[in-house]
This record gives sequence, structure tokens and C-alpha cells, in this order.
Amino acid sequence: MNSLEYSQEAEEAKGLFYNKEFTVYVEGEDDVMFWTHLFDLAEIDAHIEEVGGNEEISKKIKEILDNNASFIVACDSDHSDFMDPITHDRVIKTYGYSIENSMYNPINLQKAIRNLGKKPIKLKDEIEKWAESFSKNLFDLLVYDIANHKYDKGVQIFGNNCHRFLKSGTSREVCNTQVSEFLKGIKGHFTDAEIDLVKEQLSKSKKEIWYHLKGHFITNGIINLIQHHVKEISGTKSNISHDSLYALTIDCTEKWDSRIDIKSIISDIKKIKKSA
Repeated sequence: MNSLEYSQEAEEAKGLFYNKEFTVYVEGEDDVMFWTHLFDLAEIDAHIEEVGGNEEISKKIKEILDNNASFIVACDSDHSDFMDPITHDRVIKTYGYSIENSMYNPINLQKAIRNLGKKPIKLKDEIEKWAESFSKNLFDLLVYDIANHKYDKGVQIFGNNCHRFLKSGTSREVCNTQVSEFLKGIKGHFTDAEIDLVKEQLSKSKKEIWYHLKGHFITNGIINLIQHHVKEISGTKSNISHDSLYALTIDCTEKWDSRIDIKSIISDIKKIKKSA
């Protein structure tokens, strides 16, 4: 049986049905709480609903662009910074590649380690240094991943798991040898001009490398980082599932006004009310 489809008018009116001022569509169930926190911060009264995937969210964006639909779409940026970005007040995008790039902020990770290790230690500076080193060691992979999307090469580079590029299954460090060996096998798919252009674009980006990395890809590195520090401070191993990591990091509201990523998103959300 086909899923129930609503007319554009019905979709626009959903917010009113839930006694909310705006209707916001997001890609999947993991996105609902992230965007709920941010719309609350922006003091926008919104009904937020997931649509079941990237293909469906693309349809919603098309309705806004082609038919001036009055609902809102909130979605991942992916690598849109390096393509021809879609710009519209009612299409809100993450500051980084995805919600995970904001979820895995040093503030959230320190809190997660404290809660799991049961000790109020200060690790924010150390986590920031780790993230900078982790990102730097993935820079070349990032260049090829962006080029892969930009030029539609169809080569799987980052994928959804960074295990193959870590020093071991439990390591939080990138293995440069593994990265180099992998790049040798894919370089033939790209021209020097394509790679040089992406490097030039990256050099002009005001965002840290961290925000351009694929969110799902870095998740296992984050789990290993947390487990390392928890064992270091408590002496016991902590088993962290993807679901528990989500629960520990989904709220990005702490000290949000000192974070460029969250402030940027909040600023974009507030524009909705001004243009409504």
C-alpha cells in the first residue's frame, strides 16, 4: 500500500493542526530533536516532522522553490558549500556537513565523558586538540570526498564508518598509512584540475575542517574517544552504542551563544519570522 500523501495546502496547515505557528520538515527521526532544540532557542513555535529520507526532503525543497510552499525544511548541508547551494529563507541548513558535526562538539563530549566516568574533569581543550588533529589527518580524504560529490564520480570515500582509517578498531587516531594506501587506489578517477579546484575552495572556506567531514563517518572515532577517556578516569570500559551516543550529544544548547555553528543556524531560523 502506498503511503498517504498530502496536498501542499494540507502540509502547510499541519502546524496549525498541532497549534503551532510553523510546519518544519526534516529528513529522519534522528533530526527531530536536534531541530526542536534549535527552533526553541530561536523562539519559533514549530511542529517538526520527519519525512523519511533524503529523496523526500528534496521533494519538499522543490515545493518551496517551485510553488512557494509556506512550510519550512531543515536539513543537512552535506557538501553544498562546494556546489551551487540552494538559498531560500525557508530552507534551513546545518552549519557543518550534518547535525553530527554540531552534536560532537567539545562541550557535549566533555559532558558525556564526565557523566559516563562519573568525575567532573576538564577535557574540553584536549578534545579540541584531538578534533583538530583528527581533521587534519583526514584532509586529503576530504578533498577527494568533496570532488567525488562535486563531479559525480560515484566513488565511495568516507562511507558511514571511519574504522578502516583508524590505527586499530578501538583507536581514536587516524592511520596515515591507511589513508595513503586508499588514496592511491582512487586517484585515477580524478583529474589534477578537479582536485586543485576543491583544494582552492577549501582554502577559502571560513569553516574549520571538522565541519566539512561527513558526520556519520566520524561517529566511531567519537565513540572510541569517549571510551578512551572514560577508561582513563574511571578504570572501567564503557560500552557506548550509537543510540546512547545520540542521547548524550543531541542537545546542543549549552553555551550555544559562544558557538559559531549554533549561532549561525539560529540566525537563519530567526529570518523566517521576519520574512513570514
